[in-house]
Amino acid sequence: MEKGRVAALDAGRALAIVGVVAVHLSFQFPNLPGAVTMIARMGQYGVQLFFVISAITIFMTLEMDHARCADARHVTLRFYIKRFFRIAPMYYAAIAVYGLISYGATRSGIERAWILGVHGPMDVLLNMVFLHALSPTAINNVVPGGWSIGVEMLFYMIAPLLFFLAMDRMRLLMATVLLLGISITVMSISECNGTLDCNVANNTFSYFWPPVQGPCFIVGMWAWYAFRSHLLGSSHVTRRTSWLYLSLALMFALTTGALGVWLDKAHALAPMFAACSAVAFLLFVCSHHARRQREEPCTVPRVTFVRRCAAALGRESYGIYLWHFICVYMTFHFFDRAFGEKNEETSLALFGATLIAVLVVSYGLSRVSDRLIQGRATRLSRRLLASVDRRFHLTRDA
Repeated sequence: MEKGRVAALDAGRALAIVGVVAVHLSFQFPNLPGAVTMIARMGQYGVQLFFVISAITIFMTLEMDHARCADARHVTLRFYIKRFFRIAPMYYAAIAVYGLISYGATRSGIERAWILGVHGPMDVLLNMVFLHALSPTAINNVVPGGWSIGVEMLFYMIAPLLFFLAMDRMRLLMATVLLLGISITVMSISECNGTLDCNVANNTFSYFWPPVQGPCFIVGMWAWYAFRSHLLGSSHVTRRTSWLYLSLALMFALTTGALGVWLDKAHALAPMFAACSAVAFLLFVCSHHARRQREEPCTVPRVTFVRRCAAALGRESYGIYLWHFICVYMTFHFFDRAFGEKNEETSLALFGATLIAVLVVSYGLSRVSDRLIQGRATRLSRRLLASVDRRFHLTRDA
């Protein structure tokens, strides 16, 4: 852990964003080898990896603030300020950018450049107040991929409450059972015709909305409380345990693939299995890294090109997630027909090259928006946090 960061999280974010970009590009390459197509389609579950990482990060930072702040209101207010300024400024910019692109597409008559579904002013307003995950027309039509941001922000609303409930494990367990019960009940009433036999179609409102995706955060929350020392690299994990984590990650990933990709069924259950796979993967990476440090304490770790790329992609994953849709839709418009006519070998080469190109360009766009938007937002949030700290001025350190 360095500067409040868990070592595995950037690697997890990098894997997640590569998977998300890969699945969005894969539909342009109908002649890819079947195995490659299946692996690329698994990339959609990178979102659940993001959800798990987000839950772990949230509870880790809440614990850090709680250790120095004497008042629960102080902790909660700091949390909301940090989360809002981390998510909202870039998201508002995305609303404007994609709105302009879609307006230009409508005016020019370029149908393939129309990248958003039908929506109105109320849908834009719901996105601006981050309640769009509750509306079928607002959830994913104002910003491509915005559904995951909406689900995340709804979880942020209750995260401090869950954190303070976690001081008593029995109350936390009761809250968890209550949340899962609400999710199952809502699904049963609204999507399952009063039964537990759900037929949730992939990439629909029924798949995107909180009752299906919300439990992933619960998995991440319990992962932090159950495996805190493992995630921080402070526990002595044997080689056998480390490989057990990897085996569990692969097992849950195969189950996810079977439910959501190969069999194209049980999309309501696939996110939960994907979240469990994400937890096992993070535990493997953390334990493997910690074990190497213990076995070779005097060796300076060699930072390879792959590790640098993974760290860079992980740090910029939010910006890449928001802006990669621009690159994806540009390839849809200009290269879709040409890509579809290639044979397997050529399609595979083009897919790999396009994936790298989209990641590089999206990374560049993320860096630019970070400098122009996020940097200013971060400085403003720091001033607000300093003002809040002065207002409460009672900390445990004092």
